[in-house]
Amino acid sequence: MLSLIIIVAALVAATVHLYVSRRPRTPRRALDLYLLYTLVVGVGFGGLFGAMGHLMTPDRVAEQLGWATGSPFQTEVGLYDLAFGVLGLCCIWFRQQWWYAVTVGWTVFAVGAGVNHLLLAGSSEGGALNAGSVLPDLIVPALLVVLLVVRHRVAPAPAATERA
Repeated sequence: MLSLIIIVAALVAATVHLYVSRRPRTPRRALDLYLLYTLVVGVGFGGLFGAMGHLMTPDRVAEQLGWATGSPFQTEVGLYDLAFGVLGLCCIWFRQQWWYAVTVGWTVFAVGAGVNHLLLAGSSEGGALNAGSVLPDLIVPALLVVLLVVRHRVAPAPAATERA
């Protein structure tokens, strides 16, 4: 449920920002704001919340997922969430190709985790958290990919510098 609140908060914050800002409300500006807030709030804060669970209460999270407790794997997943949380927050300062890179990395991880949660939710080994994790694991990447594709069509990103 917290993940869905984070997604809604990102979209609401972007909408408020768009309408209180004195800058013109162009399609490019709107796409940039929705993309920025989805990256910062959805990936950044979402990653940090995921990291806190896996790193600070690993046995509780493992039980809710139907995983074995005491596994060092929880630390690895927590550090991965932490890394993407930091990358998502850095989207405030880094733009353009950085947004593409964070989106691709998060999408690979989250869609893979979402599919895994979906498979486990239907099995006897899956815990309640598996079913609750599927939707946010698939919504944020889908939203990011759609926003990036539309943004690229509205205003293509500048070409990357050529190698010497």
